[in-house]
Amino acid sequence: MPDSAPIERPLGPQEALFAELIRRANGAIQMTCIAELAEPAPAATVLRGLKALHHRHPMLRARIVERDQLSWCCDVPWTDIPVRRESMGPDFDISLFYADEVDAVLDLGRRSWRAVLVSDAADRVTWLALTVNHAAIDGRSALVVLNDLDRFLDDENAFPSTFLPLLPPVEQALAGAIPDGDQSFELSVPPDSMWTVAEPAPSSARRPHGFLRTFPAEAMERLHDRLHAGGIHLAAAFCAAAVRAGRAFPGHTGWTQILAPTDIRRDCRPPIPDDAVGEFVSVIPLTIEPAQQDADMAALADVLNTQLSDRRPLALRLAPEYRLADTWAQTDDIAAAHDVFSGGLCVTDVGDLQRLSGRPTGFSRVMLMPAQKHGIHPIMVAVVTAAAGACLTFGYAEPLTARETAEAYADRYLAALMELTDRR
Repeated sequence: MPDSAPIERPLGPQEALFAELIRRANGAIQMTCIAELAEPAPAATVLRGLKALHHRHPMLRARIVERDQLSWCCDVPWTDIPVRRESMGPDFDISLFYADEVDAVLDLGRRSWRAVLVSDAADRVTWLALTVNHAAIDGRSALVVLNDLDRFLDDENAFPSTFLPLLPPVEQALAGAIPDGDQSFELSVPPDSMWTVAEPAPSSARRPHGFLRTFPAEAMERLHDRLHAGGIHLAAAFCAAAVRAGRAFPGHTGWTQILAPTDIRRDCRPPIPDDAVGEFVSVIPLTIEPAQQDADMAALADVLNTQLSDRRPLALRLAPEYRLADTWAQTDDIAAAHDVFSGGLCVTDVGDLQRLSGRPTGFSRVMLMPAQKHGIHPIMVAVVTAAAGACLTFGYAEPLTARETAEAYADRYLAALMELTDRR
């Protein structure tokens, strides 16, 4: 398949901020997605699939050029995408693998992604890692890429030879999406909700870490049944578990602030297609007050379920314009050492691979996490549901958060989720 003709457009405000966080803050928000193939696939077939997806999606061909403003230029040939090969030995450690991958910063002026194929002794791919520019490829888009690759592995003729279009920035696509009256909604952030860091450090001294825990498929079924009976979304349960687990942090106060990323494709006019790859995420701010901290898990989930609905209009209020100088100033402030985490916990229900695909997929586990070198959150939880169950990636940065604290948080988080599966 030949490369398409170059296509360009300016970066939107969120894309510019995310790109500059990578370029000016040591890869602060660069993202790595690592997926386990339930059935190992020949390396040559996986390579053909990645090449087909590179041609299919303009953001996989994107690089950033600087003229009067930052712009996407979607002209990167497949031959310029690094694809590394590794053998999976008995000591393969997915956490160490993630830390090395996400810490090696992409040159966004040359490309938006790279890949690693981890193969067994028969040269069959067992794990696939994609490291991406978060300004071009968000978490849901990474699942789109995995789903497309899975479709290709099932049928190499799954995709036509045509290219998908380059879509406008999400801020432009959101025009008119906020109902009348919602513009006046404001949210105050109590200073006590900003927890202290374990040890302040600038972005250049922050080291990203992440580890994967799996909430089994049968437990997920019980959780879904109980929540469905109460009209509560899974995202609320995942946020409620974060509240309970937050007690593991030495800097915990009587407040818990959570930022919940949400996909806003269908809020756009016209809606952004489900098979598009780009940056289509905004965040919903949530707050649990001191008087609510001791509520049981079901009550916490109910409170957060209401907040997710009531505060969702805040996620649609993205500014349509920006000054690059202001973006630089914001990025440089984020990169500096601070005594507190400004954004609280982050919890994102990225999606259910099989539900998004409409069919069973060939990935058993998925680890997905942006580098947490931005220092905004003490820890982030990213949830991807795959064949093995809910794959929970816990991401943090040392020395801002200690490893022991992150592991204690994960233990409490899983226990809190299990509490919600109780049918009593």
